[in-house]
Amino acid sequence: MTTLLISLDLDPDRADEVVRLLRLEMAPWMRQQPGFVSSHWFLAEDRQHCTITVEFESEPEAAEVARATLALPSNPARSWNVGRVDTVADLDFAPRPGLRLER
Repeated sequence: MTTLLISLDLDPDRADEVVRLLRLEMAPWMRQQPGFVSSHWFLAEDRQHCTITVEFESEPEAAEVARATLALPSNPARSWNVGRVDTVADLDFAPRPGLRLER
């Protein structure tokens, strides 16, 4: 099992729009990806970040979704942008969700 940790940076005034997008578009798309097992979505109290965990059966399947996610261009006019994507084999040693590291 391999887990993706996806951190989204949000416009807090438009967080409800992001939640709708996640429920209506992103979750159904994610469930259709090869090897998908489960996902969980966490909206920060300040509504500036959302962390998504997505479990896949194998690393290659998770890596493919990670590449597609990272390929999304940043757009300051959008209500969300991808901040970080990590692929982890063991959640016990994963980066803390919401931890913002400079790259």
